[in-house]
Amino acid sequence: MNKQFFLTLTFLMSVSCVFAQQTFRYQAVLPKVEADGFYRVDLSPELIAGAQANLGDIRILNQKKQFSPYIFGNQLVFKDQRSFIAFPRLKTLKEADTVTTFIVENAAHLTINQLSLQLRNASVKRNVNLSGSDDLKKWYAIKENISLEEAVSDEQGNGTYQQQLNFPSSSYRYLRIQINNENKEPVAILQAGIYKQQSIPPVYVQLKKPLIQQRNSAQVSYISVRFNAPYQLNKLHLEIAGQKYYKRNIRVYAIHQKEKTLVADTFISTSAIPNLYFSAKTKHLELEIVNGDNPPLVLNKVNGYQLSQSLISYLEKGQDYAILFGDEKAKAPDYDLKFFGDSLQQELKPLNYQLISANPLYQKIPEKSKEIKDGIPGWVIWAAIVVVAALLGFLTFRMTQEVSKRDKI
Repeated sequence: MNKQFFLTLTFLMSVSCVFAQQTFRYQAVLPKVEADGFYRVDLSPELIAGAQANLGDIRILNQKKQFSPYIFGNQLVFKDQRSFIAFPRLKTLKEADTVTTFIVENAAHLTINQLSLQLRNASVKRNVNLSGSDDLKKWYAIKENISLEEAVSDEQGNGTYQQQLNFPSSSYRYLRIQINNENKEPVAILQAGIYKQQSIPPVYVQLKKPLIQQRNSAQVSYISVRFNAPYQLNKLHLEIAGQKYYKRNIRVYAIHQKEKTLVADTFISTSAIPNLYFSAKTKHLELEIVNGDNPPLVLNKVNGYQLSQSLISYLEKGQDYAILFGDEKAKAPDYDLKFFGDSLQQELKPLNYQLISANPLYQKIPEKSKEIKDGIPGWVIWAAIVVVAALLGFLTFRMTQEVSKRDKI
């Protein structure tokens, strides 16, 4: 009986998940990862163009047809490489040949939840165990079976790489890192420590070249800037000709069909780089340069940029994941992960999704009050389907009970 009940419940949850997936127009399939952990997925301008302006409709769908929690990359607290604090290393007694042991001292008893290891380049598969102690005698497990990453690239050119170990917050005075070599050659650990929290400057991604048209009136120049998609625009760089010295007022409008919205009102001059900063999600901009009695300026080129944006999520090895987006009415999810933006590792493993495609489960809801036949709202239809499915499950459950009673008789 209980089995039948749980099967029915699973069926209802599956139906609910399918309904939830049907409201997203687009998907981007993620490749399978080789190890469990947090990954950074950079969002392309094309994906952001297809999502809501606040990106509230983005979801990560896992293999169980559930939505996996994520945070945006700008919610992380980054660590500056120059602020690395190496913990002093303690000498250790001779260990078994199958284990590499590295002990460091957290003399200040800092409460930490990550430890950065610097290792000599190696392309091997090993597991790491982390334990803590306050007297170097009694050791307590902190985290076990952490997969040691392989050296991918040598950007610094010094034959080393780093791995970040994440674990529950601990304040042990001594930390012991043990690498199980499995009767193979040992791995060389050079140092271990933490990073201070630092802020970093914003990073911009250049968009595809827009189409520019300029029209000059008596005292104002009107420049139409059209992109091939409704990108999220955060910066424009202007290449100006025509005058050696100038200082002009410039207004930037975002055009949505017949609606015209002012998004920037500032000055451009020869004394500063002609960059305009604002936030607008649109494919069409109109610039107005007030020339006064001066000859008009000539815009040779306009480059558009958006702030780099990414998702951070915990992905499991060998599982299927896809990013869903393109639901105009979806509300932004509220995940607990947002409270731990300062706990995630800095050097997150990058992951690039495949081509953006249409979501095969997407079903467009009619715009006219979401009405279908006989003026019945669409949500009533979906609610009725769920109720019918629940009723069928309940009836099945009751029938199973009846059959069980008869068998006992």
